Amino acid sequence: MSLPFQAQTWTNYTSADGLVSGIISTIIQDSKGLYWFADWSQDIPSGLGTFDGTNWNQIGFAEGLESNRITSVIEVSNGDYWVGTNFDLKGVYKYDGSSWINFSSLDGLVFDAVNQIIEDIEGNLWMGTEFGVSKFDGAVWTNYTTVDGLSGDHVRDIIQDHEGNLWFGTLENGVSKFDGTSWTTYDITDGLAANDVFVLFEDSNDILWFGTFFGETGLSRFDGTTWTTFTETDGLAGNQVRAIIEDGNGNIWFGTNTGISKYDGTTFTNYSTADGLIDDRIRAIFEDTDGNLWFGTWGGVSVFNPTLGVFDTLKEKITLYPNPASAVLNITSDAQINSVAIYSITGAEVLSISENIITQINIASLQKGMYWVKVTDDLDRTGFEKVIIN
Repeated sequence: MSLPFQAQTWTNYTSADGLVSGIISTIIQDSKGLYWFADWSQDIPSGLGTFDGTNWNQIGFAEGLESNRITSVIEVSNGDYWVGTNFDLKGVYKYDGSSWINFSSLDGLVFDAVNQIIEDIEGNLWMGTEFGVSKFDGAVWTNYTTVDGLSGDHVRDIIQDHEGNLWFGTLENGVSKFDGTSWTTYDITDGLAANDVFVLFEDSNDILWFGTFFGETGLSRFDGTTWTTFTETDGLAGNQVRAIIEDGNGNIWFGTNTGISKYDGTTFTNYSTADGLIDDRIRAIFEDTDGNLWFGTWGGVSVFNPTLGVFDTLKEKITLYPNPASAVLNITSDAQINSVAIYSITGAEVLSISENIITQINIASLQKGMYWVKVTDDLDRTGFEKVIIN
């Protein structure tokens, strides 16, 4: 289920608005449409927060999660949630919707500082820690370290590729690929930009991407044969990369320490605080079920509409009704709306009006379908929402 999209009520949010405090390192949307946010940086009672479309909720000590340093949150195939912790050495937690269960090195986890958790195609959980990797099949823990073939014990990120291979990015020792039997290491001698790999991603064309950080050496692309490095010289927003995703249109997005880059396969397009981003230091990127991009930063969360190419910076509530609509679309807001543009779902502008105060739009000329509506107020702040015309 997708939540009703009301970006103006929760875009560019900070802890003052209800978002969990700190550096937002993880954002997900679960199978019920609920958004989850994690912080690993603040010594406060809550390190995890949710948003249900209307209300923010914070989860921490009082709710049974005995950690406030959260590095990873996932929903697994059976509907449970798994949460990784780091600086307070609390291991991992499983949440079934009502109670929290802790797993630590006493239970078989290789180490209690966890950076990443993923679920593989067979339902096993893999946990990257600062002293190796653990696989948990629901009953048995199996641990891997450099003794077994892992290139480095400090594992920052994990992905599984289209062939089922597992890839592990390490802090100082490049990348390891594990096919279930044997290990292969890739590092700077093979063409990797640097040996400190903080984020891994495989795109829809089976291309692997590797983001590096401490060396400020940029980004590596690997097609299975050839390595290519991208840096600021090539148009990348910054040489310290911590987040990578692919959107529904096939663009690759990179979160850096100095803004965001969108790569269409040829050109980088960059966004920063000058465009509406709340903070340039990006730690997480997520695309929701409505196609909006969420950016977790040091200063809060921003939401961006890639179809319209705008951040939502209008904090006042807007209401478009009726929705679905047929002949007219009404607009109410505490802001003074003086420009409205309507776009097809692919981004083609189909209607635009500008007046001193806009409260109603004649849409009778538009064909049935789904559209984006972008409003701009007298302070040049933008808001957007989907509408259906029937």
